[in-house]
Order: sequence, then structure tokens, then C-alpha cells
Amino acid sequence: MIVGYARVSTPDQNIESQVDLLKQEGCDKIYTDIASGVREDREGLKEMIEYLRKGDTVLTYKNDRIFRSLKNMIELIDTFNEKGVHFKSLSEPEFDTTSANGKFLLQIFAAVAEFERNLISERTKVGLVNARKRKKLLGRPKGPKKETIEKYQYAKHLYDNMNIPIYQACKRAGVSKATFYRVEKSIVKKD
Repeated sequence: MIVGYARVSTPDQNIESQVDLLKQEGCDKIYTDIASGVREDREGLKEMIEYLRKGDTVLTYKNDRIFRSLKNMIELIDTFNEKGVHFKSLSEPEFDTTSANGKFLLQIFAAVAEFERNLISERTKVGLVNARKRKKLLGRPKGPKKETIEKYQYAKHLYDNMNIPIYQACKRAGVSKATFYRVEKSIVKKD
């Protein structure tokens, strides 16, 4: 079965021209979205992916109608491959996983994406090693911030010396009761 996918970014754009082209190409079923390409929550795309069966072919007018990025393209093509589904683009005939050339081109894109991920990983590791050499503290700081401790101390002062109920003391100090007790607990542990 040939399954079409069409998308426009805004309601004032005409999706019908894409739908007509997909119908002319023999699409048995067409899914549509009116949403920005960067959005992940495209209902038409989700429904189409759930509907697809082994041997189906996904047809779109142009790659940017279905893929948000190179990474997203690789992920979707992997999903199609897992389901045994082919992919074709009308305006970019080189993107056709039913042909050897199309599969090869997509494998090149997948290799480039993997290479990019590996480079990022290597840079991150080198950056961490260099930070450790500079004795830079890595990760989230431990314990409450100085500002939070000051708010705790003010709330504690109001509570202990002014006989103000804890909820009002916390409110006046600008600290939640949960944070107040968490700071108090961390101070008690140190002592």
C-alpha cells in the first residue's frame, strides 16, 4: 500500500496541492498535519506510523514535509526499516529506499550522523578530562545555595525570636516550608 504524508506549517497555507500530487501518485491513504516541522507532536505523522505495515511505501512531496532534521530523518527511516516500510520523496527522487541507490544514500546520511554523534562524544570526554586537570568541580553543587541558607536563617530567626508561625516566617523570608526543612536537615547533618 502507498501511504502519503503531507504537512504545512500554518492553516493559511494550502495543503491541497500536496494532497493532490500524492493522490496522482496512487496513494491509498494520506495523512496530514498543519504544524511546524520542528514540533514533535504531529498527530498525523504518529497515526501514519502506527498504521504502517510491512511492504507499505511512505510517499511525501518533499523531505522537509516529514523530517525535522538529519537526526530525525535517520530515526524515522530506522523506524520504517524496522517495520519493513519503504520511503520515497516526489521532488527528491534520490530518496527512494525501494532502490539500491536510495538505500545507499540513506546509509551515507546515517554514517554522517553517527560520525557527528561520535565527534560530540569525543569532544565532551576531552572537555571533562581538561576540566578535571584544572581541578574544576563537575556536576551539580552539593548542598543548598548561600542565598537559600540566608533565607532559611531569616525564617528561623522570625520563628525562634519573634514567635511567628513557621508558615508565615517562611513566606516573609521568601522560602518554601519544604526548602526550610531541607536546609535545616542538611545543617543538622553537618553538626
